[in-house]
Amino acid sequence: MQCNEQAPGAYGLHRVLRTFGAGARTLRTLLLISAVASCSALAGCQSDVDGIAKNVKTNDIKPPSSDVDETFGENGAEITLLMQKGSTGLYEGPSRDVRDAAALGIGELGANQAFVKVVDISGASAVPAAVAAAKARNSSLLVSYLPPATTSAVAAMPSDQRPPLINLGAAVPATSGNVYNLASGEIDSALEGVRAAFASGHKKVIVFAQRDLPQTADLALADAIRAAGGTFIGIARYDLTDAAAAAAVQAAKPQLQTADTVLILGRTAITTTIEGAIKSGGQSTLNFIGTSAWPPQTYREPTANGTLIAMVEPEGASLIADRYQRHYKRPLSTDAAYGYDAIAIAAGIIRTKGATGLNAEALTSKVGFRGVTGLFRFAPSGHVERRLSLYAISGGKLNVLAQAPASF
Repeated sequence: MQCNEQAPGAYGLHRVLRTFGAGARTLRTLLLISAVASCSALAGCQSDVDGIAKNVKTNDIKPPSSDVDETFGENGAEITLLMQKGSTGLYEGPSRDVRDAAALGIGELGANQAFVKVVDISGASAVPAAVAAAKARNSSLLVSYLPPATTSAVAAMPSDQRPPLINLGAAVPATSGNVYNLASGEIDSALEGVRAAFASGHKKVIVFAQRDLPQTADLALADAIRAAGGTFIGIARYDLTDAAAAAAVQAAKPQLQTADTVLILGRTAITTTIEGAIKSGGQSTLNFIGTSAWPPQTYREPTANGTLIAMVEPEGASLIADRYQRHYKRPLSTDAAYGYDAIAIAAGIIRTKGATGLNAEALTSKVGFRGVTGLFRFAPSGHVERRLSLYAISGGKLNVLAQAPASF
């Protein structure tokens, strides 16, 4: 199995993609991942929809073998997909999902102006040669779905010695420039939910988190809450048993007395155990914020009613989920959705600006991109910013409170 680390939470796309697998959309409304609003970053991005639709009809993508180097498409600028084969010598699990989504994306959006070359990289030591070879082929973009240490080795190369890099895995430092982390995680979802609570005047936040949440996430949460004008009261850790969750709530009672907002992180149903234990304490004025990492079964728990969760809307994922299922005989995954968006970004820029237009200026367009993973844009720092919808749990499901803004 591929050892790549996926960004935790991933804005709830895993549940969105399971739920909305049969999008009935025409290709005219299919993602042409392009700058939003007036398309100022990618001028003319809507002008060739019919041509792309024709291309898709005549290029039914089939999953190829992965025991040899692969190329999807034949003409135009190269997009280099950097991946690592599993122990069997094949792309496995999430890596296979990303590869297949890249094939689907270039088939639908490449318009014979771009192609994808898949390159196997066994480890960090193989990075210099692989990247140098891509640059020698005039590759326009590197897309990495590699273990974090290997992607970091790519990102650390001087930006003038490699093409721009879009990373699909766990975020890596972008200190050398022209590095863009596409995947979003639970912390991003949490902060968006907290900001929504702040708008209603609730700004004193206590956080409950699983024991294994990295300390760096603690610091990021605290800094972001303070930067948004809130008060970070502290963080309480819990283990994955009901008894441990109840004990964590009991230990945090003094902090809860000074809080007006409770943020509960976790990819577990224990999150609602914590919420139930807090509510049973009789403090009725608290706001509760969940995250996109909460599993779907938590929505059915009565104790979760009223909890706010910020996450990407399912609309974008539904646009390609049906075709991905039809071509590859399995549901669209979060990793596949990110892979499709990365290829679509590149293909859209190449089609409208040419291969040389795929540069930092285009990639960091302030108006952003709309893809199957929602509306997003890259900052020069390498961070991705997304527009999320706000939901409230009620009646065993998520109910929309506020849809994501249409633009930045």
